[in-house]
Amino acid sequence: MNKWQEAGFTLLEVLVATVILGMAVAALFGLLSGALRNADRLQAPEQALLLGQAKLNELLAVGAVPGGEEVSLNQKVEGHWDDRFRWEAMASRSFPEGAPGGTTLVRIALDVIWKSGAGEERKLSLETYQLRLEPVRVGQ
Repeated sequence: MNKWQEAGFTLLEVLVATVILGMAVAALFGLLSGALRNADRLQAPEQALLLGQAKLNELLAVGAVPGGEEVSLNQKVEGHWDDRFRWEAMASRSFPEGAPGGTTLVRIALDVIWKSGAGEERKLSLETYQLRLEPVRVGQ
């Protein structure tokens, strides 16, 4: 056996293997950065959904606790959590006014508005329904 024909890798084989490994690592970094961008992009809508669900539950529970006050019909109520997220809510009858003392179905709509990274406002709308007693009018 010739001393130049020893077993092992040639320089060309090592270079080809290094290029292939480098391309695989570059592709993995591309996938990772894309996944991080998507996660960052979805963070604000996810936070808006959680804040909106909590506020909607609060609006529903306020009328059920003693001393609490329900969202008035056909009046917009608004507030904010911080500089980025704010909310607007409105309650309206789903059907024409019922008999005094009877029940009516009320639609409660909640909009959560936030500023995106580009400075534009985005909105998430939630709604639910609640049974309420029609007020009894005094003097009728």
